[in-house]
Amino acid sequence: MSKLRWREREMVRRFYGPSAVGELERRFLEVIEHLVRPGDRVLDAGCGGGRLFTYDLRGRASLIVGVDITPDAAHNPNVDAPLRASLTALPFASESFDLIICKHVLEHLEEPESAFRELARVLGPRGRLLILTPNRFHYVPLLASLLPPPIQRLVASGRGLTLGEVHRILYRANTPRRLRGLARQAGLRVTALRLFETSPVYLAFHPLAFALGVAYERLVNRFEALAPLRVNLLAVLRKP
Repeated sequence: MSKLRWREREMVRRFYGPSAVGELERRFLEVIEHLVRPGDRVLDAGCGGGRLFTYDLRGRASLIVGVDITPDAAHNPNVDAPLRASLTALPFASESFDLIICKHVLEHLEEPESAFRELARVLGPRGRLLILTPNRFHYVPLLASLLPPPIQRLVASGRGLTLGEVHRILYRANTPRRLRGLARQAGLRVTALRLFETSPVYLAFHPLAFALGVAYERLVNRFEALAPLRVNLLAVLRKP
C-alpha cells in the first residue's frame, strides 16, 4: 500500500469512522448483488486486473467474462474468462450477456458512441448495464481534465496505481445528460441514475484539504439542488 493510500484510509477513519473505508466499492457491489440473477452471463467491461475492486459472483452467475484493452485482465481474480479487447469491437455474438458491469471506464473512452453500441449489441433482451463513473461537473474531474497526460499519470501513480492501471481521462460520456443521450442512441433505457458524494480521499495529501472536502461532501449531499455537483454517477440501463 502506498503512503498516500494509507493516508487516505486514516483520514476516512478520522472523519467518518472505520465503516466508511471502501464505501464507494461497497455501494457499487450492493447494486451488483441486487441486479445479478441466478444463471446470468456477466461481462465485466474494462475489468483491469481486479486489484482495486474485488467481487465474487461464482455460484450465482453461470459465466463471468472480463475484457480490457490491457493484458492485466489475464490476472483478474473476479472473472472466469479474461480477454484482451476494445469496448468498441467486442469479440462476442449479439445478445451474449445478461448483465454488464462497467466501473470507472467511461471517463477513458475516446469513442463512447461506438462503445455504447457494442455494449447494447452484446446485451440480451431485458439485459442490464450497470455504470459507475465520475461526474464531469465535480471539481476533481474539472481539475483533472486540465492536467496533461504525464501529470495525470504521476498523480495516479502517487495514489498507488500501476502503469497498466493508469489511462488517459477524457470525460466524453460523463454527465447525466450525455449518458442519457448515449443510451438512447444505442437503444437502451435508463431506469436509474443518481449522483452521490463520498469521502474526499483524493484530498488526503493534507488534513486541511481533506477537511474542506468533507465540508463540500456534507453540503452537496444535504441539498438535492446541489446533486449535479456530486462526484459519483451511478446508472442502470436496460435493453427493452
